[in-house]
Amino acid sequence: MITTRLLAMLSLFVLLVAACANSGAPTSYDDNPADYKGELQVGQAERNYRDGCEQSGDDDIEQQVKDNIVGVCKCAFDGIRETLTFEEFKKIDKDLRSNINADLSDEVRQIVRACILSEAGLG
Repeated sequence: MITTRLLAMLSLFVLLVAACANSGAPTSYDDNPADYKGELQVGQAERNYRDGCEQSGDDDIEQQVKDNIVGVCKCAFDGIRETLTFEEFKKIDKDLRSNINADLSDEVRQIVRACILSEAGLG
């Protein structure tokens, strides 16, 4: 059921946003660029997000999503970056660190849902 998958991915989002909480945290999406998994000059926020997301793929989520977690995570970050300012992204991070049950915006839920459907072939 897609609702179960969506909830699992939203839980995943909670964990991966927290990955941006490193010391020396970036101040923009493009801060501290470095080569990453064959891609040139990927910003620290994206690297942290995708690493946390992919590690969270070990959680209890559908096997089809696990098998496609790299694509789902990249898709989700790309969608979030296109939709949210970095300040909005940081606010979500702060809210989730202070309250793990904080509500996510409908926009973020839709981004994650669309990525699950497209990248994991569930659509």
